[in-house]
Amino acid sequence: MNIVGKWKISEAMVLNKDLTRTWRSASDILADDTLDDDVKQSVGFGYVFTDDGKALTIFPIPEDMPKEELDEALSSGEASLYDDSTLVLEEKAWKEEDGKLLYDTGMKGEVLGEAVSPWTEIIPTADGIEMLSFRLVRA
Repeated sequence: MNIVGKWKISEAMVLNKDLTRTWRSASDILADDTLDDDVKQSVGFGYVFTDDGKALTIFPIPEDMPKEELDEALSSGEASLYDDSTLVLEEKAWKEEDGKLLYDTGMKGEVLGEAVSPWTEIIPTADGIEMLSFRLVRA
C-alpha cells in the first residue's frame, strides 16, 4: 500500500466513562458535549506522509489565533507552516520494512529491562489506514 499523501482522521479511539474504549467518528466526537476540548481538537489533526520518509502532523491554523501567537509559534520552532492555512505541529518518520508500514512514535522506554521499539505498525484498512488511536482516510 502506498501511503504517500495527505490523510485526515475519520475515527478515533475514545475512552468511555466505564473505562472501555470505543471507535467513534470524528463528527460524533465533535458533536459530543461531554468530551473535553483536547479530544475534540485531536480529530482535527491530519497527517502527510512524504516520499522521503517523513510523517508530518498537521493542523489548520485556528481562525481566532492572534497573529502574535502564530508568529511566536513559528519563530520558536514549536510549529512551521505546511501551507498558508495549515501548521506542521510535528515531524516524525515512517518506513516500510518486511512488507509492513511503520511509524516512529518517538517513544522511548523499557519493559522488564528490555528496550521497547518506538516503531508502531500502520495497519491498512478497507478504506484507509489505522495508526496509533486513529483511523485515517485520504484527504
